Amino acid sequence: VKNTLNPVWQPFSIPVRALCNGDYDRTIKVEVYDWDRDGSHDFIGEFTTSYKELCRGQNQLNVHEVVNAKKKIKKKRYINSGTVSLLSFNVESEHTFLDYIKGGTQIHFTVAIDFTASNGNPSQSTSLHYMNPYQMNAYAMMMSRHTRHHSWV
Repeated sequence: VKNTLNPVWQPFSIPVRALCNGDYDRTIKVEVYDWDRDGSHDFIGEFTTSYKELCRGQNQLNVHEVVNAKKKIKKKRYINSGTVSLLSFNVESEHTFLDYIKGGTQIHFTVAIDFTASNGNPSQSTSLHYMNPYQMNAYAMMMSRHTRHHSWV
């Protein structure tokens, strides 16, 4: 955020798997920089947290001291370079295919296998795809037999 010593960053979304790979206790390091147009951004400091801590929401547990270790070594009275407070935290679930199955979703599933390349020219009687005007070809017979034994939707 430009031209302020008290920035309020815009909300952003990040998948939990990218943030901590599903490990809620995994350490998350946050680094804070002062942005410079020429690309020589100045390191202000850092702090660590975890997904579990972030889930506690907006309170004193989510006010973090931003510490620059080099400054801490050089300056005896140095405490921190400021604090970062969590303003909001929201978890949204994205349901997977498996979630729907576990929830009882029923699926009608049909599989078709096309062996066209190996069956020859359909205009010749030796092909399994041959359209004989007097009887069904091998594929049509198989589908006809199969649909009599099972109900398909």
